[in-house]
Amino acid sequence: MALQKWSRPKPLNNPIVIKQLEEKYGFTLSDDLVNCILSNNGARPRPNTIELKNGEENDVKLLLSYNDSDPENIFKVIEYFVNTYNGTLIPFAVDSAGNYYCEQGRRIVLWTQNKEILPVCNSFSQFLDSLYELE
Repeated sequence: MALQKWSRPKPLNNPIVIKQLEEKYGFTLSDDLVNCILSNNGARPRPNTIELKNGEENDVKLLLSYNDSDPENIFKVIEYFVNTYNGTLIPFAVDSAGNYYCEQGRRIVLWTQNKEILPVCNSFSQFLDSLYELE
């Protein structure tokens, strides 16, 4: 089905915050992801279900916000991921169970609370194109 719309985006308080975080922590997000965050910061995708490479279905609750005042934001988790995974695993969205979708290089993976890293797809644009509604 692919992504139809984003609901409840939050305007960025600082338009250069993504670049600042990339420089501070030494990572680079894909252009597709950066453009999506700039337009849809903290928003919820519709449809919001994706199939992982292992065949399991999982939800995508929302994009992490780049405003530190928003409840689910990148600032709460970025240091953990940079320190634990040396900047190779950068979270960008969360599911309803508190697991994080991350860019790993240009691939998309799901990091789970028990520290599993599950493959999802090969790029952020493929991630968006793979979203569908549960029947």
